[in-house]
Amino acid sequence: MPSAKEVGERLKAVRKEREMTLKQVAEGASMSPTHISEIERGKTSPTVGALRRIAAALDKDTAYFVEDRPLPKISVVKKEDREAVLLPGVGETFITAKALTQGIPAGRISVVLIEQDEGGSMKLEKHPGEEALLMISGEAKAKVGDDEFVVRNGDCLQYSARLERSITFTGKGKNKAMWVKVVPGAIKW
Repeated sequence: MPSAKEVGERLKAVRKEREMTLKQVAEGASMSPTHISEIERGKTSPTVGALRRIAAALDKDTAYFVEDRPLPKISVVKKEDREAVLLPGVGETFITAKALTQGIPAGRISVVLIEQDEGGSMKLEKHPGEEALLMISGEAKAKVGDDEFVVRNGDCLQYSARLERSITFTGKGKNKAMWVKVVPGAIKW
């Protein structure tokens, strides 16, 4: 969680970018210009409600102001810069993947590239939102709720992440898949 000073700096930067005055933001947020100024200077922390009103006045998602680290508006992850991530496997095992996305402010999408030998399995935690599995090469058996699917080269499976689900890679040799996780929330384009 960023400090009050960091939140204030982000608010001020967005206000300046939008070429808005303190008074315009204050009117849009139903607050005083003095209070907005104190928040921008890190002299006071906004309440959650105040931050929501300020974000709405700036036409920005509230989450942007409280992200742990500032993220770029546009994210590019070069092939050589992909970060390794561990996905939950069955039992105490993990599936190693490469992050294809690093995130943007208030972002809702995570995409990873999985390269897994035959037999590797993922048991995924339930969460609001949805997921998709695109098989690039190889094969996987997926269990989503009470249904089972075989996903082969080029097939894409999309499902609610609120359901029990597991994926086992069954193709010979390396199986390659793209896994996409989307969490709910309004995405402002």
